Amino acid sequence: MPRPETFDLVTLAHALPAEVVAAGWLLRRRAADPAAGFAAATGERDGVWVALHDVLPRDAQVAGAWLTGLFAPSSDIEEYYLGQCRETLLPLMHEYGPPPQFHQPWQAAYRRVNHRYAVVAARLAAPGAVVWIHDYHLLLVAGYLRRARPDLRIGVHLQAPFPPVERFLRMPMRDKVMRGLLGADLLGLPDARSAANFLDAAHEVTGLRRGDRLLLADGRMVVATAFPPSIDAARFAAYAADPGVRDRARDLRESLGDPRTVLLSVGALDEHEGVERRLDAYAQLIAEGRVDPLTTVLVHVAAAGSEAAHPAAVQERVDRQVAQINGMFSRLGHPVVHYVRHELDTAELTSLYLAADVLLALPLRQGATLAAKEYAATRLDDTGRIVLSEFSGTAAELPEAAIVNPEDLIEVKDAICAAIELRAKPDDGMAAMRRRVREHDAPKATTAFLDTLDAVTAYRVPDKARATCAR
Repeated sequence: MPRPETFDLVTLAHALPAEVVAAGWLLRRRAADPAAGFAAATGERDGVWVALHDVLPRDAQVAGAWLTGLFAPSSDIEEYYLGQCRETLLPLMHEYGPPPQFHQPWQAAYRRVNHRYAVVAARLAAPGAVVWIHDYHLLLVAGYLRRARPDLRIGVHLQAPFPPVERFLRMPMRDKVMRGLLGADLLGLPDARSAANFLDAAHEVTGLRRGDRLLLADGRMVVATAFPPSIDAARFAAYAADPGVRDRARDLRESLGDPRTVLLSVGALDEHEGVERRLDAYAQLIAEGRVDPLTTVLVHVAAAGSEAAHPAAVQERVDRQVAQINGMFSRLGHPVVHYVRHELDTAELTSLYLAADVLLALPLRQGATLAAKEYAATRLDDTGRIVLSEFSGTAAELPEAAIVNPEDLIEVKDAICAAIELRAKPDDGMAAMRRRVREHDAPKATTAFLDTLDAVTAYRVPDKARATCAR
């Protein structure tokens, strides 16, 4: 089928939902929504996905949708991504780590890259099309598009948490970012706290009156509400039922020394992940005699693709901490902390979820903790326990987990000990979490977001005139 000139659905993201393999393109299956819901989004619409890429062939397709690469000069990409995204927006929104850095060249590059996205989207979108914009990399695009193509139905979906108003006000680009976001018809935030923070900030910056979930901007209704990122639950459940994956889980436990208890932690080497606090809690439990190092191991999987501003500094501290804990408490050939510093494929990750008795999901602030959802999706026998941070948006979705303040090590340690005691007992709470993750998986969440956007814009009189994207 020849590639269309315009599309009913234009998805904009920092990265492609696919990667090159020997046989062509392969959908990235572990990525958060939007990639996990990409097939659902394009099932009934002609869709194209636009992301930064300078060598993408024009006819590239995946999951029935077209892919379009967007070129930007390397100097712009470096200042936009390594500067504004990673050293300004990421620490600003997560409220942890080194203080956000504010530099005018980064801000200018961020505006230029966002404008490039808007120009391409305006060209590719059919009259009245849906444009689906993803995350903090592209906060200005909706505003540019609204001025250029008022006929478009625009949704912005943030996976990073939106910061409290007093923190957002520190950003020199706050007016431009707010105008950008208010260009959307629907703004999806990862949790209710982020939605409230956005509405407060919009009122503070613009003076617009706010409701519980909406604002009126330039005579348009802008709806802002929680749309938590999710996972492809059916895929994880299928791997969990696979005999080969289950055999691999048994082999993993045996390779760990066949311990009585396996604790698992999955998280990038980012300041807001709180990896060092998890290790502190575990080391203290051993030192206090509440956990036996002869029968318990902790496995931490650090995602290789961290977007942290200074991942090398976090990695150095974690490396040192792991070495100290193992030096103090391990037997020869049997470390008490096993540290994996590379990305695992879905089968290997699922085998770890099956091998683990307790998942420690303890970010200091996070829009969604997908590892908790993935773990729940794989526990087909309803055993296992999750210790989950109250500062993750996922805590509201999985209230049956042991919800704790990750800053309170006493509370964290008590929750870990209780989870260890209950780990092997089938639990109605785990069954409820698994059911909820399945009922609100990425394809369904994608459909819900796009259906809501359709409803929000259903009664708007379209203006199909095209204009020039203005900076």
